[in-house]
Amino acid sequence: MLRFTIIGCGQMGSWFAENLARRGADILLLDRNSRRASLLAKRTGGEVLNSLRKIPRDRPLLLALPIREIGGVLEQLTNHGRPGLRIVEISSFKKPVIESVRYARRKGHIVASIHPLFGPGQKNDENTVTVHVERASRAEDTLIRMLLPKSEIRRMSWMEHDRAMLVALSLTHFIGVSAAHLLSMHGAIPVKTRSLNSLLSLISIAISEPNDFYTDYPMTHIQAIRLFKKYSESASRWLKMFKNARAASRIMKIRKTLQARYNLDAAYKRVYSNSSNC
Repeated sequence: MLRFTIIGCGQMGSWFAENLARRGADILLLDRNSRRASLLAKRTGGEVLNSLRKIPRDRPLLLALPIREIGGVLEQLTNHGRPGLRIVEISSFKKPVIESVRYARRKGHIVASIHPLFGPGQKNDENTVTVHVERASRAEDTLIRMLLPKSEIRRMSWMEHDRAMLVALSLTHFIGVSAAHLLSMHGAIPVKTRSLNSLLSLISIAISEPNDFYTDYPMTHIQAIRLFKKYSESASRWLKMFKNARAASRIMKIRKTLQARYNLDAAYKRVYSNSSNC
């Protein structure tokens, strides 16, 4: 039987617990919020633990915690037990945790550092992508497949991953939250266009994170703040260009650049094939 201990019963910890339960797994749950862990245990048939010291060593561990907590928990697990733990951590940025991951590995533990590129609204791991960072052993592959049997695995360095997430996660959430604020002041819009529906999709993602996301590393670290400032400065420049009717030629150049990188034509077609006006 598949067995797992999950530390952290927030959105992604709950997602993994529920998906493992559907596969018949035996699940142990630990969270600072004991009520949240108990509610998740009722939904999944799992059992609640009340201490890191109660964690059995014969089953893998999933760390589904805020980024700022992962390093400390990893070090506690590393220092208070014999070698041989099997651990998966799923932080969305790796710089704050990578040294703790390496330390645990040096102490004889297997640690897979991954980032599933999907959220808790995903039904299962079919047609998803998961980044595996700084792979050190084949045993990590086995651990990942226990959790995510169908996800496409892409390997990269932690620096490559974090550079990508600076735009793909931090900036997109900043844009989504900014747009949400503006729309909230505008009043209800009686008709919706495809472009508005696309914007609302981004907004729904950006403002649906747990509260601690907005005060944690993805939205507060210095590189993210610098990028947010660049975005604000860019918006000011575009305001001037539109005001002076000088935006069109610049847009044509940008479109050519981005089309080569991201296949904008295909993205445009997906908007019109998947969206509705209502």
